Amino acid sequence: MATWFELQIAGEDRAYAAQAAHEVSRLFDRLEALLSRYREDSEIRQLGRLASGESMRLAPETAICLRQAAELSALTGGAFDPALGHLSAAPGVSARETTPRGRLLLDLEHPIAGAEGGPVHLDLGAIGKGFALDRAAELLREWDLPGALLIAGGSSLLALDPPAGASGWEIGLTERQGIRIANIALGASGASVKGAHILDPRDGRPAHGYARTWASAPNAAAADALSTAAMLLDREELASLCHRAPDTGFALLGDETRPEAVEIFGAFPLLGHLSADFRDR
Repeated sequence: MATWFELQIAGEDRAYAAQAAHEVSRLFDRLEALLSRYREDSEIRQLGRLASGESMRLAPETAICLRQAAELSALTGGAFDPALGHLSAAPGVSARETTPRGRLLLDLEHPIAGAEGGPVHLDLGAIGKGFALDRAAELLREWDLPGALLIAGGSSLLALDPPAGASGWEIGLTERQGIRIANIALGASGASVKGAHILDPRDGRPAHGYARTWASAPNAAAADALSTAAMLLDREELASLCHRAPDTGFALLGDETRPEAVEIFGAFPLLGHLSADFRDR
């Protein structure tokens, strides 16, 4: 995943919260070792080296993440796809001009994964951060710490119970507008930082049309993946997705010069003006 994580715990004993935060950090290290494409020894990289007909046993976390990725790929009609290793990052290169990819076979009961028809090169960058936040939230609940805000890389957020007296955790979307969220996840994608790095799995071409997208969902893995898919879906497709998954929502920023021009779809939280305290940070 190669990213940074931030954890805010509300209204708890400082020493106890620090112990929990240490355990969350250990969890993130474990998930990084399993899911990162930047580590040669990760299970994701090992899967990419399997020849057709070969298989390997997976850690439960890897299998669960891959299952969620497959479900989200189906929900988005392939706009989100964790198997992007077959695509070239060069602009204008179509997926049809690249080497055909293999198919991932996943047995969740054991769990075992294999390749069929060729290697399967996986990139969980658009879901791995959110998946890690979901696992961290489970750990915090085990520690009886229900009030927290978890952030990965600034683009994936998971809000649990808000601080005492607050209606939610305040999150900025533009310079002027933001939302307050509790017990919901938020994912963000855009081209302003990394450029045209998001490729459409359906034709291999870079995303275009929106300056930034946000997705809200019950869990961070879904919000993470859906915000990436939203960069590739038109408004009609987004409305259809919200109809099929009524607990999700989207916000689109089409022009960075007009921060107030945000379009809302589905169950996205209500926009409001940022507080003075938030703007002064």
